[in-house]
Amino acid sequence: MAATTPSAPAEARLATPWGRRLLLWGLPLAVTVVAVWAYGSGGRYIDTDNAYVQRDRVDVAPQVSGDVREVLVAENQPVTPGQPVLVLDDTLLKIAVEGAEARLTSARTDIVAGKAAYREKTGEIAVATRAAEYARRDLGRQSELAARKLIPAATLDSSNRSTDIAVGTIDVLELQRAQLLAKLGGDPNHATDDFAPVRVALAELERAKVDLAHTRISAPQAGIASHLPKVGSRVDAGRAAFAIVSDRAVWVEANFKETDLEWVRPGQSVQVDVDTYPGHHWTGRVQSIAEATGSAFSLLPAQNATGNWVKVVQRIPVRVALVPGRDDPPLRDGMSANVVIDTGAHTRFDRWFGREH
Repeated sequence: MAATTPSAPAEARLATPWGRRLLLWGLPLAVTVVAVWAYGSGGRYIDTDNAYVQRDRVDVAPQVSGDVREVLVAENQPVTPGQPVLVLDDTLLKIAVEGAEARLTSARTDIVAGKAAYREKTGEIAVATRAAEYARRDLGRQSELAARKLIPAATLDSSNRSTDIAVGTIDVLELQRAQLLAKLGGDPNHATDDFAPVRVALAELERAKVDLAHTRISAPQAGIASHLPKVGSRVDAGRAAFAIVSDRAVWVEANFKETDLEWVRPGQSVQVDVDTYPGHHWTGRVQSIAEATGSAFSLLPAQNATGNWVKVVQRIPVRVALVPGRDDPPLRDGMSANVVIDTGAHTRFDRWFGREH
């Protein structure tokens, strides 16, 4: 006769109909209830590993093109605002300044000569006016003598012709003076530098001097100089020649799924772990939440009004301001990080049962 084992009663109970029902229905139900409770009672903390350390960075672009003649700082060297960083070759720009100075001198000379010509023409008109007055008086005398038959008719015609020439000369001289006056802007009494040609030449000279000054490129803010060009390389106006990375303000940009941001508000506490320092934790605060998703800022936004549209969960940038600590290691722009936000005392049950946010 076989000996009974201690597990025999338990196996016997499971072999009963109620035991099988408990095993088939009760155990899955209990697991489901526990899973629902565990999931529904969570939701206070949200996290993402799509986060990166950010710093203020300025891409410095020259305002004139040229070849790099000098690099005054080393790569990754701290700089102060206004500190010279690059010097470009200025040979052509110095020539441009000399040419602008020569054009300014020429413009001033033209104005001075125009004023002198205007005064000269005014004097010629005065002389011609007196000559015309004399011709008219002479014509009157000759007319009286001709009426008395004391002079021949040819003498009277000659006097008449001289009078017409004198009067016509005045008209011609006045037209010439009007042309000179127009070149002087309608008023010959202005200062030389107030005339339009001189102002244009002055502006060209000032622009040439500004372009020459732009061959010395300085740091616009304090920070670390990065991506410096080499001596002899070409830099173009409007294209970044180097960058200044701020060594002060540091924050983290975390890109959360849009479905995780229901309870996120500015001011909430944040824990940040940077991949470079796995044993160190940073604390911070939610500073702001972007007003648009990352895809809205992309160069080619998605065209969702098409027949092949597929819904994709969007990412929304959240800016986290770090609270500096005494023993914090240095952070660099672009480092990867993990971010956990404490969204406050609530659970997913609050959403399911329609509780207020």
